[in-house]
Amino acid sequence: MELKRSEMQLIEAVSTIITEEGFSKIGINKIARTAGCDKVLIYRYFGNLDGLITTWAKKHDFYIQAYDAFINKVETVSQANLREITKEILLSQLHFTKENKMHQELLLWELSGGLKFNAIRNLREENGHKLQKMLELKADTKGLNISMYITLLIASINYIVLSTLEYPQFNGIDFSNDTSWTIYESTLCDYIDMLFEKINL
Repeated sequence: MELKRSEMQLIEAVSTIITEEGFSKIGINKIARTAGCDKVLIYRYFGNLDGLITTWAKKHDFYIQAYDAFINKVETVSQANLREITKEILLSQLHFTKENKMHQELLLWELSGGLKFNAIRNLREENGHKLQKMLELKADTKGLNISMYITLLIASINYIVLSTLEYPQFNGIDFSNDTSWTIYESTLCDYIDMLFEKINL
């Protein structure tokens, strides 16, 4: 029980430092002091700092979580319902990114070029890509590069959410207004419909 508490303290310390001081202040000694733990526990529980940050990210990065959250649905979905599960996954990404402050901070730090923890990026890429490949295997893509279409939608979600955090006006649209987000969701679904109509699903 003591072990679990210490692990949780270290993981929570990462969130505390990011919230109060930003990703640039993340370090072994800083985390240990904030957690009130000996820094040797970071190596014992997580192997190294990268391992601790990756464990933290599993709670705060959408696509690291997405594989476990959606794989059962994707494996059992019928071809006729592929577009609906695609909508569900991308709308979940939108809601998660809008609501999870830690995920926002992680993406912003990564986009700034400051992210040194490659394990986070690698795990996100691995999990997200596996999920997408499962969806593609279910569909007859007729040679269409679905990955590129989905990539554009994923990037749109991340960019619109992050860019409107401080400046809600984007291309003449006021994203401080809930109605704008409702229209954005509807438009996102329209693009998914267009994609699946291209492959007659």
